[in-house]
Amino acid sequence: MTSLAVDFLGIFVRLFVVIDPFGSLVLFIAMTGSMDQKSRRTVTRDATLYGGMILIMFAILGSYILYYFGISIEALEIAGGLILLIMGIEMVREGDRPKSMGGKIDYDIGIVPFATPFIAGPGAISLVIILMKGSIYDDIFTISSVIILMLIIYIFFVFSSKILRVLGDKVMKALTRIFGLLVAGVAVQFFIIALQSFSIIK
Repeated sequence: MTSLAVDFLGIFVRLFVVIDPFGSLVLFIAMTGSMDQKSRRTVTRDATLYGGMILIMFAILGSYILYYFGISIEALEIAGGLILLIMGIEMVREGDRPKSMGGKIDYDIGIVPFATPFIAGPGAISLVIILMKGSIYDDIFTISSVIILMLIIYIFFVFSSKILRVLGDKVMKALTRIFGLLVAGVAVQFFIIALQSFSIIK
């Protein structure tokens, strides 16, 4: 294996672990159980398209964006944590739908929370910014890895409909509540990481 191939694999694996396509798949199944196939396709398209766009934008301009607005990675972690906490609470309370507004399902979940902060979360954003500080090859490998990972997530989400049919409605309601608790836990972990960075807690 050549040196460039090893470098690409190293970057890809790091992004794969942080973005976690398998975790996104599980949450996608839990949060779209009450949607029809057309709506799930819309969520799938929005999640991968906007998630990829956000990561590529931050890969190229991230350092400048954060500097211009005076935003730290810790601030992004807290903001992402707040979004996830709200979604987690709604999943636990409602069970059979990702988000409601007057009894109507909100299909914009492809953008929030899937595109961000699930896919393009604080960890992934900070990682692509760091990876883009290397050589020109690192820049190319980082952007290529993001694109490949979005394709993997897209494929995962498309085939999730078959998993949904096997599980059934009652199981999906139970899973939604269970994973709602896990989403809330991820949100709290974002807060803890941010506070540790500020040396408020050890």
